[in-house]
Amino acid sequence: MENHYLVLGVSPTSTHEEIKRAYYALSRQIHPDKRTNEAIGSPTVEFHQLSIAWEVLSDATKRREYDRQLNTHQNRNRGVVQDEVDLDDMDFDPKDCSYTYLCRCSGTYVISEDDLEAGCEIAPCTGCSLKIRVLFEAVDEK
Repeated sequence: MENHYLVLGVSPTSTHEEIKRAYYALSRQIHPDKRTNEAIGSPTVEFHQLSIAWEVLSDATKRREYDRQLNTHQNRNRGVVQDEVDLDDMDFDPKDCSYTYLCRCSGTYVISEDDLEAGCEIAPCTGCSLKIRVLFEAVDEK
């Protein structure tokens, strides 16, 4: 997951105005029409990443959702595992292709089928900092 805050060079606690200033400063530097041929890197990709970061972080609703997703993603990669839960004990949501399990904080542990197939076995809670390890056996589909 790309970190839009890093793309813009701002902190997750930055205000809308700080993010806006960073976006405009960077866009003047890396816009494809402003760069010379000697510039290193792909200006189209860099400017595209910058535009996406601005689109998400400039909108309060999109930013809140992005922050939630980023937090979930980062929590998967660090922290202590609270418990181990068998995949068979989790509820499957066919709409999202994800498994859920109720946390003691009344939040929900969530892990997608894609995460499981990619080897990720840690599911963070949506309501607190707890995590569980999902126990499952990989099935070879031949």
